[in-house]
Amino acid sequence: MRRLLYALPFLLFGLVLLFVELTLEKVFVVGINCLTFVIEYRYSDGNRESDELAALGISMSLVLLPMYPSVSKLLALFMLLLVLGGLYIRALRPTP
Repeated sequence: MRRLLYALPFLLFGLVLLFVELTLEKVFVVGINCLTFVIEYRYSDGNRESDELAALGISMSLVLLPMYPSVSKLLALFMLLLVLGGLYIRALRPTP
């Protein structure tokens, strides 16, 4: 769970980017990344690999946002779908 918190400075960087220049692409990427962070933080089972993957995806899409907004949008959407897919698989897994 603590590895996921490495994405917080990058989320703050994304919010600063929104204050500098408010565009629809930046709002989409920062919003999707915030949603991904909240979902992973709330419903994570403490798996180290999934937390690292979510933090890496959030940070990379926000770092790429000023240079390549279209790649950043795809990466943010892919990470959200990956987190939601992991939660769906985890919900279908039988409990011991």
